[in-house]
Amino acid sequence: MNARQRMALVAAAAILGGGLAAAAPASASAQSGWTAKGYASDVAGAHASGKVYTRGDGRVQLTGTLKDTKTDGKYAILQISAKYADGGSRYEYDVTGSSKSIGSAGGYNFASSVRSIKVQECIGHSGGSGHWYLDKCGSGWHEIW
Repeated sequence: MNARQRMALVAAAAILGGGLAAAAPASASAQSGWTAKGYASDVAGAHASGKVYTRGDGRVQLTGTLKDTKTDGKYAILQISAKYADGGSRYEYDVTGSSKSIGSAGGYNFASSVRSIKVQECIGHSGGSGHWYLDKCGSGWHEIW
């Protein structure tokens, strides 16, 4: 989709009051690299990066690595927030004291109706019984899709 076509979609959406919510993001057809580093989502002590792309079945795949970059007894935590065309949302998180691939079995996948995916790095600690507490997070979220 070229810039002129995107502008036509934006103008049409404004005229129709957002009635084009089902249109795929411009990046939907390409595999895009992402990182939280250098954005408001970045926090010292954690590093997250990876790829996000549309799979052959139309679902959106998020892959990557989360690393704990300090030996301070804290854990690196990656928060993931997704919003869907119907107004629904999904929240996921990953935790590591060293380094790990995010998600399980190749990352996370989202329905084709996902409209945005945002990430935020945090550092935190375990409160026991599977509970995690956030000690410090990036000052904002970074939209990667």
